[in-house]
Amino acid sequence: MLHSILVVTMLFGGLHARFFEYSLLQNKTKKEFPSNRPARIQRDAPGNYLLSAAKGKAIGPNIKFMPEYQAFGWFTSKDRVEWEVDVQKAGDYQVEINYSVDNAEAGKEFILSSPSAQLVGKVPPSGSWETYKILKAGKIHLNPGVQKLVFKSKTQFKAGGAILDLRAIVLR
Repeated sequence: MLHSILVVTMLFGGLHARFFEYSLLQNKTKKEFPSNRPARIQRDAPGNYLLSAAKGKAIGPNIKFMPEYQAFGWFTSKDRVEWEVDVQKAGDYQVEINYSVDNAEAGKEFILSSPSAQLVGKVPPSGSWETYKILKAGKIHLNPGVQKLVFKSKTQFKAGGAILDLRAIVLR
């Protein structure tokens, strides 16, 4: 019997082979997976602000950071993401949202708000939860200084629904 186990183990590349990784990962708790690390957003060299899910703060009963997609998964209309952004120059910024959504869940409205303005838009279908697209959502006016930007659902929907999976927002 031991001989059979050793032969099978060798055939699959040893105990640390990919064949065994899935079962090992299933025993990990959520806390053992890499998570996002909220941080203040600074302007990059071209003058853009990248509000990535990895640097956003998730607030709500069911929102989850999905490390395999570097995105937040949205599960209720009570969830939101907040970023602390250090805006260097007042102006109207083009908002681009990197997202995915199943066609059945598409069509819900979102709000991106700052202390001085808000942008409302509708989430178009991306084809599937695994297909990420860029939505040019419009413009938002930002004043200079450190401020909180919040992204959330405007549409109220039943538990089990979702607005989108959010990878990033770029302000240009």
